[in-house]
Amino acid sequence: MMYPFLSAALPVLVPASVPEMTLAEFDSLMSGHLSGRLYARMTAWDDPQARVKVPLYAEMQRFIDCMEYRIAMLRAEKLKVNAAFEEPGEFFGEVDHALSHAASCGALEREKLLDALLWRKLDELEVGHELDFYHLCIYRIRLSLLQKYARRDEAAGRDNFESALEQLAASFNEP
Repeated sequence: MMYPFLSAALPVLVPASVPEMTLAEFDSLMSGHLSGRLYARMTAWDDPQARVKVPLYAEMQRFIDCMEYRIAMLRAEKLKVNAAFEEPGEFFGEVDHALSHAASCGALEREKLLDALLWRKLDELEVGHELDFYHLCIYRIRLSLLQKYARRDEAAGRDNFESALEQLAASFNEP
């Protein structure tokens, strides 16, 4: 297959940076080079039900489940709420280590720290898959993580804000 050539042609992704390629552009490029079945497997990350059918995505989802469980437990502890959460199947020590540092950070720093944790997990999963189909899957997850840091359009943001204000104002019932 042409995986090494596809991988080599992709721009390098750097954590917490604005990617040179959007997720839509990546998907468009891959749809032209992968069979329909492989493209569906690669984009299965977008559907939580389909993720479990791709071993790499299933492993990443287990990691995310552990991370979300630990965050929920910490929040419940902080709020002094007795909440029962379904325990994930396995625990990862790096999650607790990262979350202990996140407690003293601001919201944006916490978000970046959690993204860095996911990025390191993807680094781990990429070992041995540098030039195969799973590399493209990992690249796609990384690209979706970086979409958060894409440049924002000021006019679109202002329009969204004004629209939200109008909806909020319309929902108020004045006496």
